[in-house]
Amino acid sequence: MMIKYLMYKEDAVNLRKTVIIAIVILLAVVAIAGKMTGKKPQVAEAESTTIPVRTAFARTGTMTTTIDVSGSIKALKTVQISAKAMGRVVSVPCREDDSVSAGAVVVQQDTSDLLTDIKRAEAGVFTARANLSKAMTASNVTDVSTEARIAQAKAAVESAKARLRTVKASSRPQEIAIRESAVESARADFENAKVDLQRTRELYAQGAQSRQQMDIAQKAFTMSSAGYNSARQALDLAREGARLEDIESAQKDVERAEQDLRMAVANRANKSLNREDIKSARAGMASAEANLAYYRQQLANAAIRTPISGCVSKRMTEPGQMASPGTPLMEIVNLSTVYFEAAVSEMDIHKVKLGQIVNVQVDALPGKSFAGKVAKILPTAEIGSRQFTVWINIPNKGRALRPGMFARGKIELEKHDGVILVSKDAVINVGDGGVGSVYVVRNLSVHLTPVRIGEAAREEVEVLSGLKPGDEVVVMGQDKLSDNMKVTIAR
Repeated sequence: MMIKYLMYKEDAVNLRKTVIIAIVILLAVVAIAGKMTGKKPQVAEAESTTIPVRTAFARTGTMTTTIDVSGSIKALKTVQISAKAMGRVVSVPCREDDSVSAGAVVVQQDTSDLLTDIKRAEAGVFTARANLSKAMTASNVTDVSTEARIAQAKAAVESAKARLRTVKASSRPQEIAIRESAVESARADFENAKVDLQRTRELYAQGAQSRQQMDIAQKAFTMSSAGYNSARQALDLAREGARLEDIESAQKDVERAEQDLRMAVANRANKSLNREDIKSARAGMASAEANLAYYRQQLANAAIRTPISGCVSKRMTEPGQMASPGTPLMEIVNLSTVYFEAAVSEMDIHKVKLGQIVNVQVDALPGKSFAGKVAKILPTAEIGSRQFTVWINIPNKGRALRPGMFARGKIELEKHDGVILVSKDAVINVGDGGVGSVYVVRNLSVHLTPVRIGEAAREEVEVLSGLKPGDEVVVMGQDKLSDNMKVTIAR
């Protein structure tokens, strides 16, 4: 290779020497011919005044002003799923790139212990419900019994007072008749109470009546017996006439009856105790139901579900492993929500507006471009780079775009149709107000022409005035030109 390179270099030197010798001979011939004719050499003059240049033509087209940005493809809906409670993983039905629907179970934890807890909690609810029913029944029975005792005590007081009045008063035939009638009535009540007591005792022995009902029957029998005895004693007094010891006995009966009434009324205070028992039973019922609801919720949480539809991007657990709260088990991404997160410099961010068209290209997908739109402009810049983040929505049909891909984009700021365009290289001496100059070629002569420049793209600029479509302008070699100089055009 080195020998070939040296041979090539030697041939090039020889060729260059040959060309130089030929030029010298040609100039000598021209000079001799000039002296013989008495004229100046025209060829040399022409070569000394003609400048070779490259040109291009002004054209009518569309000027699109853009900002170049770069960044990464990301997904708006990406979730990492973790367990809510510690538990052993028994099933992971999904693998990477599998599609899942929102609400689908992606990880299942062991539920055997939870099912046992739920059965225990259900039994606790049943017991609490029974205790509440028992407390409410006892309260109702106690209320009825208390009011019945008060009513009976009031009746006994009235009966004792009536007997006392009877004892004190002198007996008349009419009174004796009344006493006899009272005795019959009291005897009938006594017989009825006796029968009721006997029947209640039999039912109580069979378990068909409660202790409270037994107490009520016993009390009614006792009261009717006392009333019957009192009626007979009153009749006897009426027949015999009042004696001092009878009056004293009747007075004591009144005092005892009043004492019984006070005691019966005092028993009303037990209502508050019964209400407290009911409150306690209701609290126990609420606690048992809350305990059951907790275990049922834990059972539901053991079936770990995805909150979004998408595909599995990462599977980070296997059956048999322990899942703990906060530890990711699976990552789900919705590829239909991908967007281009681009960085825009602080010098250009004021030009970016919502809804602007963006042409996006991804390095991983050469030859493809995606049309996007500016969807969001974040309000603050990164402290280090001083760049603002812009979100650009991109349709992702076919799921070609994937989160993590590097992308480039051109944000379309303005679009002018039907304007005059010329190469950037043609414009020189651009000053304030966008005023510059171009060399326009006419008949192989250049003419320095002022122009006013509008928007600029990477290779072309918009000419607002000074040129018309089809004008030929110099794009290379302006540094050797001046106005009205002759040129040769290199094609």
